[in-house]
Amino acid sequence: MGSNRYLLGAVSAIALVGFAAPAMAQETSAGELITNRVTVDFRVGNVQQTAVEDSDTFVVDRKIDVVVAAVGASPNVSSGENQIVREFSVTNLSNATVGYQLTFQSTGDYVPENAVIFIDANSNGSFDAGEEVTFLDALAQDETVNVLVQFDVPADTPNGDTVNIILVANAYEANDPGSEIVASTGPDDPTTVQTVLADGIGVAGIDAEYAGDHADAHAVTINAAAMTVEKFSTVVWDPVNLTVDPKAIPGARVQYCIAVTNAAGAATATGVTVNDDLPVQVTFYPDAYGTTGDVVIDGTLSGGVCSGGTEVDGYTAADTTVNELLSDIPGGTTRTLYFTVEIK
Repeated sequence: MGSNRYLLGAVSAIALVGFAAPAMAQETSAGELITNRVTVDFRVGNVQQTAVEDSDTFVVDRKIDVVVAAVGASPNVSSGENQIVREFSVTNLSNATVGYQLTFQSTGDYVPENAVIFIDANSNGSFDAGEEVTFLDALAQDETVNVLVQFDVPADTPNGDTVNIILVANAYEANDPGSEIVASTGPDDPTTVQTVLADGIGVAGIDAEYAGDHADAHAVTINAAAMTVEKFSTVVWDPVNLTVDPKAIPGARVQYCIAVTNAAGAATATGVTVNDDLPVQVTFYPDAYGTTGDVVIDGTLSGGVCSGGTEVDGYTAADTTVNELLSDIPGGTTRTLYFTVEIK
């Protein structure tokens, strides 16, 4: 536990990182004595008498209140993206110094991986060894500290899936991660500091009203490509029938059509590379398109047949692999690659 505690009272180069002083009037601190004195003056027979006096003293009780708030925007992320960071503030609205246990939770469509809570001591925006924190030792009255949560998105998380990244702060006695603060029971004792839990609800189902804890969440939605690939073959020529109903006989030429589709509403796919290893029964047929076009990329698909696109040169009959980069594919778009082989 020691390595995950943050000593808020320490005055050092890192102790003040992430702190803000909220603009609010400080409430009367727990433990202060409030004394009210009354004096009664009176006369008898128009003669001033000695005044009578009395006083009443009681101790101010402890009100425990904490607010966790999501800080900043929460932009969409990519499927499989790592080291995503979201920021939260923890404000001690209690009228006393309080320690806070910090925990991470999540709800939604996917389960974040490798989540860690930390204070960004070197202000580089990401988690570094030694920055993890699970307990704020002593947050002063009306003091705020900003903490961050870093997590990874699992690979192949579907487009549109959303998760709530939740930070929970639960009140503990200052500098004592083993003593959770609970509400005092029974009637008010004017001579003893008693405790009232005054927190509200932050995230339904996660924290509770008047329970000494509070939570807030960042919603994180996935932008992912939803890619599929189809492959078609069409006999375009044979040495007997030529182009009239050609058949797949030795010496025939076959066009392979590869169609890559990104589903509607999906994120744009970039770096789309098609790699096709030719079967041993065929050889690559160069210069099949235009004058010297060996492969055609970024074409269209209709009825299992590719057409249009941009010609690519540079292949020979000795090549056994076709490897080409397609243009970016937005959601709802299909791009093709096609080439011709000859049956041995």
